[in-house]
Amino acid sequence: MRAPENLETDRLSLRPVVREDAADIFAYAGTKAPTRFMPFKRHESIDDSLAFAIRCEEAWQSGAAFPWTMTRNDTGQFIGVIELRLSPPKADFGYILNEAFWGQGYTSEAASAVVKWAIQQPEIHRIWATCHPDNAASAAVLRKAGLTHEATLQNWEARPQLGEIAGPSDCYALIKPMRL
Repeated sequence: MRAPENLETDRLSLRPVVREDAADIFAYAGTKAPTRFMPFKRHESIDDSLAFAIRCEEAWQSGAAFPWTMTRNDTGQFIGVIELRLSPPKADFGYILNEAFWGQGYTSEAASAVVKWAIQQPEIHRIWATCHPDNAASAAVLRKAGLTHEATLQNWEARPQLGEIAGPSDCYALIKPMRL
């Protein structure tokens, strides 16, 4: 099962991450605010971002994951990354956005498009994502994308910037109704 290479929304184009995106990735992944709640170490150099972009290319090739850039339709600006992982009967996703574009509804728009595509697939019956319990903005994105809070998972994810070796995560999901 493969995700489409391109998804379009009213304001955004989603396309596979490529190594040429490394500088744009470093613009958010090397800064404090966007990486605060992330389960990966903040990028210390452009080389870290290049390694991530190469991992993204390889994930697309193998089908292990489908990381897209989020770019504005009107300007072509790179604003962040959203990644879908398909493991039928479920799928999960995560995202990160350059702080300059926070509060404008872009992440909700991209997440809604990814959730809509995934849940429409016959093989997918559940799509889920997690966020740190203190990340109210991310929780709002997940709710706007149609997911509901299921549980707080203890000792779920490491968050290096918070010093959490195994910190809590709120789990949100959208479940496809089962037909009898």
